Amino acid sequence: MSKEDPEFYNNKNLILDEIWTLLSKGVTDRNEDFRLPAVVLNSKQGPDARIVVLRGAFKDKNTLRFHTDIRSDKIKFIKNNNQIYFLFYNKERKIQVRAAGTAAIHYKDDLTKEVWERTQVISRKCYLATNAPGTTSEDPTSGIPEQYVGKNVPKEESESGYENFSIIESKIHSFEWLYLASKGHRRAKIELGNNDSKAHWVTP
Repeated sequence: MSKEDPEFYNNKNLILDEIWTLLSKGVTDRNEDFRLPAVVLNSKQGPDARIVVLRGAFKDKNTLRFHTDIRSDKIKFIKNNNQIYFLFYNKERKIQVRAAGTAAIHYKDDLTKEVWERTQVISRKCYLATNAPGTTSEDPTSGIPEQYVGKNVPKEESESGYENFSIIESKIHSFEWLYLASKGHRRAKIELGNNDSKAHWVTP
């Protein structure tokens, strides 16, 4: 291994730690590429993808978290088929991670109450939209009530947004990791258990 090669280049046992390091950084660092993964759900018409903001990465539970409006199509898709897929890519490190899991919806429970209390007003504002996400409109609109457009919302007035707030927690069952290198790419698949994991090299 050359000095330029990262330690995980030929050591599959280090890959899982690298993945969780990037995921954890994605939760806290707005400049981290892993903060904005693509999420793929299953609609009745086929795969349906969008970008979400990563809000939680819990290595001890193999769980990823993001927030959404309870009225969004994501909720309908998950209720119909809870298989979920995440796609992450860090351009600087040239690392791609695909995660497969099962999604669970939290709505008006202890978790949503706890997280809502910590949610900043600027983020709560998104949940004040009168119409559900995806509602057809004759005019361009943010969905936010007119009295709040371009203005700060008083915290007490933001509380009504809780009615539309939900959390998606995804139990991850496997990761597929790809590292791009000019001398030769590296790819591995990691199966996650409750107390252990198994990593296998895969041809890129």
